[in-house]
Amino acid sequence: MNAHADLGSMEREAYRAYWSDGIVDLYLAASLLFIGAMWTWVNDLSGIAGILPAVFVAPMLAARKRFVEARLGHVEWRPDRRRWERRNLLVLLAAGMGLLLLGVAGYLIVAPARSDSPQLAPGILAWLLTLLALGLATLLDARRMLLYAAVLASGGALVVLLQAEPGWPMLACGAVATIIGLAMLRRFVERYPVIEAA
Repeated sequence: MNAHADLGSMEREAYRAYWSDGIVDLYLAASLLFIGAMWTWVNDLSGIAGILPAVFVAPMLAARKRFVEARLGHVEWRPDRRRWERRNLLVLLAAGMGLLLLGVAGYLIVAPARSDSPQLAPGILAWLLTLLALGLATLLDARRMLLYAAVLASGGALVVLLQAEPGWPMLACGAVATIIGLAMLRRFVERYPVIEAA
């Protein structure tokens, strides 16, 4: 029993190390900065802002895998871990696209009905992306995603209070994720040099 628990603990630590390269954070940052810029300055095309980041998820994950495996070697997770990861990844991707479409639809429906009272529309997209960040925190076992969720949630509340453009929370979170992602990438490269072929 103890040996099984120790094995599970070791695998969890290895899983965290496997996702500690910062590339997902930098991809998330680029996506948020792109979406935020579109929703802040290019309102006419804001409805399709999430399509481009979604298209590049699979190529990014494939490139990231090659980058990480050049330094950590090929990692083979236990079957239950692989099933858990595959299921959660599919759910997260589907939920992400659904939330983005829901956010766009919600904003486009609610935003035109402006009145003297504050509208919730500017915060909808940030709050939906908060749920996505929480999902990533679970999937990657990464507590830093909770910080991104907090930035998005508080940014959503702020743009509602100020009745500002809805892209600002994404720009703020993108900036935070860029700083953290670059620091993680630098530390990962220093800690895990490329494995030389025998």
